[in-house]
Amino acid sequence: MVARTLIPILFLILICGCGSRSVAPLKVLGVWHKVNSGDTVDSVARRYGAETETIAELNDLPLKGEITGRDEIFIPKAGGKPPGTGASPPPAITTGSTGSPSKVGSTSSPVKASGKCGVDGRPCFVWPVDGKLSARYGTRDGKHNDGIDITAPKGTAVKAADTGKVIYSGDAIKGYGNLVLVRHDGGIITVYAHNDKNVVAEGDDVKRGQKLAEVGSTGSATTVHLHFEVRAGEQPQDPLLYLPPVE
Repeated sequence: MVARTLIPILFLILICGCGSRSVAPLKVLGVWHKVNSGDTVDSVARRYGAETETIAELNDLPLKGEITGRDEIFIPKAGGKPPGTGASPPPAITTGSTGSPSKVGSTSSPVKASGKCGVDGRPCFVWPVDGKLSARYGTRDGKHNDGIDITAPKGTAVKAADTGKVIYSGDAIKGYGNLVLVRHDGGIITVYAHNDKNVVAEGDDVKRGQKLAEVGSTGSATTVHLHFEVRAGEQPQDPLLYLPPVE
């Protein structure tokens, strides 16, 4: 009887990756490298064309010396900086709960952050959190940010940008902290990182605007904020192309 009970449980673990660091959906963020004798963070970084500091920070490793005590380490696909630290703010912009944000701060002219959702087949999502846009997508100071950062008070609700299914909820990668991935129609995946806590589980169906987590500062975050990514075919996109304009 015990053996028969374990079979369906083991099957579920195998198909969803529950309780395992190697859950398949994380491939949208990068790859896992099998650590070999003599590997250092620097040698692995050169092999993958990634930054040494990024690999060290994402995997909680020292910059110098041979990698020990680890079977595998995570290599981000973009090879850029760890997921949004919230440390490079653009002009202050406040996002709104209705998906129609308004500009705040001292800038004298409107700041357009988007206005392109719904174009070329791109869907229009809702803003995943009410807060201030503190870092944009793209390369800055030689480092690439795969998403955007939105600063908000700790505990603020992190909401699903659109209806979909949770394909990952956990903390397997140190740099991302508590992480949620949601798959939407059209092969789009949204990423919600640095959460204080997740309130959904893998396999959950979620509705547009439904609470997924609470804003925090886990992983590599240096401030309390949400790091939000949009991936199409596993490739990172500028999330502002999928969100209503900020003016």
